Amino acid sequence: MDDLLHPRIIDKCISLYKKGNFPQAAWESLKQVELALKEKGGIKDEEKLFGARLIETLVGPGKSIKLKIPLGDKLQKEAKELFKGTFSYYRNYLAHKEGNEVNKIICIRIMILASELLDLIDTSYVSFAEIGEVKGLIKQGIFENESQLSDLLSFLSSQVFPHEAFDGMFEDLAERGYTKTQYEIVFDLDLVEYHSEMRNHSFPGELEDWDEFGWIELTPKGRKILAQIQNSSTD
Repeated sequence: MDDLLHPRIIDKCISLYKKGNFPQAAWESLKQVELALKEKGGIKDEEKLFGARLIETLVGPGKSIKLKIPLGDKLQKEAKELFKGTFSYYRNYLAHKEGNEVNKIICIRIMILASELLDLIDTSYVSFAEIGEVKGLIKQGIFENESQLSDLLSFLSSQVFPHEAFDGMFEDLAERGYTKTQYEIVFDLDLVEYHSEMRNHSFPGELEDWDEFGWIELTPKGRKILAQIQNSSTD
């Protein structure tokens, strides 16, 4: 069973299974899937999202942070149905009195299915591409206000890396109070992009010293959003 079950199932459910508490072990395995989804998607407890509604928010349509399940975007809909169907069928069954009839074999099957879903969550990634641009970023609490986003875009677009050395930039970001998530989001939303080319770093008369030269610049979308924020602040 250790080869088939996800570590979270082994840690939280296997002791219940060994004691013969099969309905509880099955219920806990699906609870672990729900918890893993919330953790990966950054869903807070106070948002009161559970079961199929949680799946619809994280994987379904609409402007919000999305969890991109592996095996390609073309299978995103099918992945949603896999999670949603599991929750609708097994979770709802276990939540009612008849769920106590879950036996050893059914429990094992549910724990293996939960393990498969947990593996998919582990290998998924969080996408902010459908969050809804500036208003969505602020609504989700990723940026405090438009000014904070504007300052980050202006800072990043001024960064150059003569030898592709990035350490100093990340230290400056931290000093300015920006997080790694905020840095990653502006790239994910296609507001900034990184470029590089080979350049000669030597002075005239010295031996040529060719090395990578990198820089960050705003995309057309990034320039448009920055201009909108700056214009709104002057109105």
